[in-house]
Amino acid sequence: MKKIILGSLLALSIAVPALAHPPITVYVDQQEVVFADQAPVIVDDRTLVPMRKIFEAMDADVTWDEPSQTITSTRGSDVVTMTIGEKQVYKNGKVVYTMDVPAQIMQDRTMVPIRAVAVAFDANVAWDGINYVIDITTDGTTSGNYSKQIHADDGTLLATVSLTYSPFTSNSTAADKINKNIYDQMSQKASVMAERLELAATAAYTKNPDSFQPYYYMGTYQAKGEGSDFASVVLEERTFMGGTETKTLSANTYNMKNGSDAALTDIVTDSEKELETLMEKGFSALIDQNPDAFYSDAKDRLSKNLDEVGFYLDNNAVVFYLNSGIIAPESAGIIAFSVPR
Repeated sequence: MKKIILGSLLALSIAVPALAHPPITVYVDQQEVVFADQAPVIVDDRTLVPMRKIFEAMDADVTWDEPSQTITSTRGSDVVTMTIGEKQVYKNGKVVYTMDVPAQIMQDRTMVPIRAVAVAFDANVAWDGINYVIDITTDGTTSGNYSKQIHADDGTLLATVSLTYSPFTSNSTAADKINKNIYDQMSQKASVMAERLELAATAAYTKNPDSFQPYYYMGTYQAKGEGSDFASVVLEERTFMGGTETKTLSANTYNMKNGSDAALTDIVTDSEKELETLMEKGFSALIDQNPDAFYSDAKDRLSKNLDEVGFYLDNNAVVFYLNSGIIAPESAGIIAFSVPR
């Protein structure tokens, strides 16, 4: 590992012996995808799938350019390109994902990591590490997601509670453990938030039904920075209980070898003092760039609230963030900056 202050982190890698496993079955919107010649495979702990077959099952058009070894897939107004041997996934001309294992050709078929499929067209991918089943949904849902609407006795919508999770897709014991824990957290949070919103919304609607606006809680869990060493799960929450909507961000980072929680000092060699200096400089630079967006005493608030700074891993960067209301008004949203890994 290297000091993050010096520029980047060195990703850890270990050789993982190949183990026998059942055939991998793939479903797209509950329809099984049949592979005539090249089945999905596992390479360096990443599940690779035939790109053309999967994208066509998602109603995308696929073309191949032999000279550049580039495959282009179009779905609606989105154009996704990947090149053999390269790790970048381009969507509408911009890099949207960097693969741990690059696109490659097997049995004359272009194979890509399943996570690239998810990013390419905003699909959700669930991996069943016990039965070796991949479930791809293109409508934004995944198994285990939660949605509930609460109505008054007269049928009026009082509140909506919704939680979703885009899970880790590597076929590892650690990823399976983390995914299960997140789904358990979702179930508990959904129960708590549904009860809380029902009580509050019922009281507000009973008091003033003519001006009542339905309450809501929207929670989105997303796996980020999935690698062989560490990865994060980020929770974005939006809550409306009258007045103005509140937005909060929280994150947990995990050791992808055993599924345990990981602190930033487990990932980099910087001391806590060096990390505090980095965070203070990073947020201070944001304040200097646009002082009108922050409180007039934002830097004083920052120095007193460095313990409120959170972090998560995202592709090749460490993202540091502060929730709104700490150094800037609620309207400013989440304040964040990133440092290359």
